[in-house]
Amino acid sequence: MKNMNNLAKEPPSNRARQTIELISFLTHEFKTPLTSIIASAGLLAEELALPPDDPKTKLVSNILTSAHNLETRASELLNLAKLEAQGFHLEVELADVNAVVYNVVDQLSSIISSRHQSLTINLAPDIPYTMADSLRLEQILLNLLSNASKFSPENSSIALSASTDDNHLTLKVEDSSTPIPLEECIKIFQPYYQFKSDKENTSGIGLGLALCKHLVELHGGQIWVESNQDTGNTFSFTLPLQTTQQT
Repeated sequence: MKNMNNLAKEPPSNRARQTIELISFLTHEFKTPLTSIIASAGLLAEELALPPDDPKTKLVSNILTSAHNLETRASELLNLAKLEAQGFHLEVELADVNAVVYNVVDQLSSIISSRHQSLTINLAPDIPYTMADSLRLEQILLNLLSNASKFSPENSSIALSASTDDNHLTLKVEDSSTPIPLEECIKIFQPYYQFKSDKENTSGIGLGLALCKHLVELHGGQIWVESNQDTGNTFSFTLPLQTTQQT
């Protein structure tokens, strides 16, 4: 049975509901053609089977990246509207972390492949089902992993890992992007804040990591980023390891 963990302090106003409904409608209207564009571009890349340095390969890669960015921005706006309307809640149940991870990887495989990046997955063999909102956990990982691909150069490497200790589940996404200066490692989780290198490489509005932080903290966890000298950054987050519902 699902445990509805409603975190709203007060019900949203009629105007807030109307705003959420409008954004939700527009999001779904955008996502339908975007899904088709992403799928078609992925199939086109497979059919063409051109070398990485061919101009047509770059064009297909740009289509995939741009369409995915639009899809992500639409989802971020919808979630931001829900958060600001205080109508946001978690649906907590026993979640299969391994299934969530591989579902995220399946969704992003065509984009990672189009950029000729390698993805290493390292999951501890004993990760138990844990109490979490599977859809929100998927959303966190989708954002972190898509960012890792977006900001890492082509032909680079990305790694996704998951492990546990007695009290926490820890997931990490390692990229090959420009290392984030220490003084910006905290700021980067603020709404609308973007690392200078991000602004130069994407048209995002700086909501993704802020939403990740909010979702992780709603679960009772923590999220942070560490720079790896000249090799990239590692985004990590923890969730309390709860295998049974608490009363």
